[in-house]
Amino acid sequence: MSRIQSPESPVANEFQCSVVTPTESVLEESVTYASFPAWDGQQGVMKGTAAFLSKLGAGSLTLQSTDGSSREFLLVGGFAQMQDDVLTLLADEILGAGDFELAEAEKNLAAAAQAVTQVDEGSSSPQRRLEIEREQQRAYAMVQMARNR
Repeated sequence: MSRIQSPESPVANEFQCSVVTPTESVLEESVTYASFPAWDGQQGVMKGTAAFLSKLGAGSLTLQSTDGSSREFLLVGGFAQMQDDVLTLLADEILGAGDFELAEAEKNLAAAAQAVTQVDEGSSSPQRRLEIEREQQRAYAMVQMARNR
């Protein structure tokens, strides 16, 4: 006897999600919902979402599994693509939400803020200023995630 999926069934609403970094394939799984940090704000995706390409920012990636559980990660930079019910996140960096503590995150944020004050726009290269800005965004996202746990 074949099993017919109702429209509200999580399995009927699942789509494929892949997270890849420059060094490894981090995960490949079916999910019912994904929320990730686009460069201009948090973006949510469900099955049937129109195709898009988006630049990633720094912040929380939340994946809801077909069993209703969810997992959270810190995602930093890269690109997101949705096409044919497949979400691919090409991330510069990803950490599990439990891979860092609030004290560590606050220390990183203070160091990033210190680096910003030491940058002399006349003598620092544009690349160096971008690196410092990115580290500050990463550290801020870490603090926000650690505080919300």
